[in-house]
Amino acid sequence: MVEIIYRIYEVADHENPPEKGCVFWGVSNNIELTMDCKICESREHFKELIKDEYGDNISFRNSKKLNTGDLYCIIIAEHCYNTERYFNRIEYTCACCGSKVVGYIDKCEILKDWEIKNDLCNQLDKYENLRFCSYNCKSHFIKRERQKCLADGLVDESFITREDFKRDDIAGYIYKISKKSTGEFYIGQTIYLPIFRWGQHLKTDRFDMKGILDYQFEVIEIVPITANILEREKYYIQKYYKENPEKSLNIACTKGVIETKEQWQQLNLLGSETNG
Repeated sequence: MVEIIYRIYEVADHENPPEKGCVFWGVSNNIELTMDCKICESREHFKELIKDEYGDNISFRNSKKLNTGDLYCIIIAEHCYNTERYFNRIEYTCACCGSKVVGYIDKCEILKDWEIKNDLCNQLDKYENLRFCSYNCKSHFIKRERQKCLADGLVDESFITREDFKRDDIAGYIYKISKKSTGEFYIGQTIYLPIFRWGQHLKTDRFDMKGILDYQFEVIEIVPITANILEREKYYIQKYYKENPEKSLNIACTKGVIETKEQWQQLNLLGSETNG
């Protein structure tokens, strides 16, 4: 169902404007006859109702072709009502975990067409109309079925996303970007493959593509899944800052940098244990 809010206007004689009546402000200065709303099946049904009430000659837009005394209708707002979405209870089985679900259509997770095309090799006939109990179940299902599709030799029509640059068996990478001509450097971390992060940096104003050969990008640690990648990043920021504070481009983690040899030995020991 559709609820349509509308106004009906009569084209005024602009050379002899009416002395009475509701005149619509604006360029046209036409006469507003009514503002109302109708609940109908569709826009086409709405137009039929308006024609039944005001005649077949009513227009549904204002144009220069209209003459004085002609009527036209303008849709102000339109709201769609899907009663099934709010009132129809449904029962289904989750396509991933197999649990029984009782609920409403608007709470139901389904595979969208773009998800099937992008992640499941466009197999609409196989995957459309499947329902899931949660977003997590849907995500797990897509990941599992995608592997099956690729194993079956189906054509992969997916777009490359940053998730394709991520590995599940490691926490991430610590990298260092150096400017050869000045010795300046920047330490960062990423959970995605380093080449993807390097590409993101190249999109910023900090790097001049004309002088790209002056930069060196290197991975200084592959962080195991058991380690805290933020702590490892902090370790390297402080390590290189301590060695060349005037060359460091990092701002975070440089306050209160450790000063004593014993502190550095402890931190290096922690680093070796984490790498082990």
